[in-house]
Formats: sequence, structure tokens, C-alpha cells
Amino acid sequence: MSNHVYLLTEGVHDVAFMGKLLKLSLGFEHVSKEAGLDPVWKRILPTKWPHDGSLRASVPAPVFYRDPGSETSVAIVNSQGISELAKKLETHRKALALDGVTLDAVGVVLDADAQEAPQQRFTRMADAIATNGFPRPSVMEVVTGQPRTGVFVLPGGGHPGTLEDLLLECAAVAYPKLRTHSEQFVDGLDRTAPEFMSGELKDLSAPAGRHKAVVAAMSAILKPGRPVQATIEDNRWVAKSTVALPQVAALVGFLADLTRAPPSSAGAPPAPPAPSVP
Repeated sequence: MSNHVYLLTEGVHDVAFMGKLLKLSLGFEHVSKEAGLDPVWKRILPTKWPHDGSLRASVPAPVFYRDPGSETSVAIVNSQGISELAKKLETHRKALALDGVTLDAVGVVLDADAQEAPQQRFTRMADAIATNGFPRPSVMEVVTGQPRTGVFVLPGGGHPGTLEDLLLECAAVAYPKLRTHSEQFVDGLDRTAPEFMSGELKDLSAPAGRHKAVVAAMSAILKPGRPVQATIEDNRWVAKSTVALPQVAALVGFLADLTRAPPSSAGAPPAPPAPSVP
């Protein structure tokens, strides 16, 4: 029985992190060739350039995963910012409806920065889901309804923060020394140095600026010259040792409920040794 899951995120780093969790913890495979793509998703693929009138070199496209043991397929969509989340959902819902496609699950994973409290972000997105004709989620991080819907506000537990909070928790387990060195580098910067012009450190001074800078510094060592999403995909931010962390495990549980996929043994903590027989 087919199971089409639509997962909306704010940015490319979120897409990479969700994809790694789907692969390691839930046994999904990345669909990298059009031949392997479930035909129902073709309506939401970009079909022309310039895209939306923009001359940027890259065209934003969803990233797709499938469960080889079932007919479950997942489209992870980068909305390129929270202001576009609701618009992207409406656009794709209408496009899929042209072929009579109905989604089995709609999930949203977004950050909670200092501008809005987690509950405010949840409410705004839950309302957008309902406006598009899907059951309105009533509680953060819980998947309910038919079709299934849910909103997970990072880093989880109703706390303000971003994906970088989770990444740094993972880094404390996977790369503790590299994290420490990167924090020392970022925290040791003289922000009053005359070489910096007014406004140049604006992003660093934002609420999530420090954490983003630390993650970027670590990425520069792990994947020199590559974007942060490359190190999320290729290195051990998501690993057996990190998916057991409470907030990461909560996100895995959310994805499992959304996709109806059982946890994979590949990402599960190792089983305890069997007792010896006297």
C-alpha cells in the first residue's frame, strides 16, 4: 500500500539532517536517479530555469527517500526560510492535486529562534496545515490525524533554538576536541577589531550566530571548501552514538511516526550481550 510523506523544512542543513536520520535510523534510501523516483512526486519537481524568475545558478528541488521494504516514499522540501513554509505547502498541495494525489502524511520541522517562541511557531504552522485541508496538529512533536500531520520545533522539548543546538550536542559525542577548538576560535575573536566594518558581524551577533559559527568552523576542518550540509551528510554528526541523545531520539521518533517506519537496526544502539551460561 502506497504511503506518500511530505516533509517541509526551513533550509538545506535541515534537509541533510533529516535525510541522514531517515537513512541511519529508519532504513530509508536516498533516491538519486529520476528512474527510481515514485511518479507521484514529479509534479513538484522544478521544470524550468530561471526558477520563479530568479537567476541563481541552482534550482531548489525536493530531496527524495524511499523505504526499500515498503511502498513508503518521502519528499523533503527546503522552503528557504520560515516565511515561505506555508506558501510552499500550498503550492505543492495544489500541484499534486492536479494528478489526484493525496498525501498520507504532512510534517514540518522548523527552528525556534529568539524572534518567536516555540509555541508561536508551532501555532503558525499548525494553522497553515489546517488551511490546506489537513488535520490540524494540536501538540508539538506529536503526529496525529488521518492523513497524519505533525510539527516538530527544533531543538525540541519546547526550548528555543535551532538545528545547530542538536548538531553541537552530536558534536560533543562524535567530535569533542574539534568542538572545543572551534568554540575557542569563535569565542576568542576580537569583535571590536578595526578590520571589521559596521554590520559585518551582524549575523554572528544574532541569537543563533555563535552556534552556527562553531558548526561552520567544524565543517571547515571536516570538509574544507565544502558547505555545511556536506559534512552533515558525510561525517558522524548522525551516528549510532548520537541518535540515542534524548533530543535527537525525539526527532527520530517523530519521523518514525510520520512515515510509519519502524526503527532500523542500522541506527539502533547495540543490544546488550547475552548472559553467559554457567
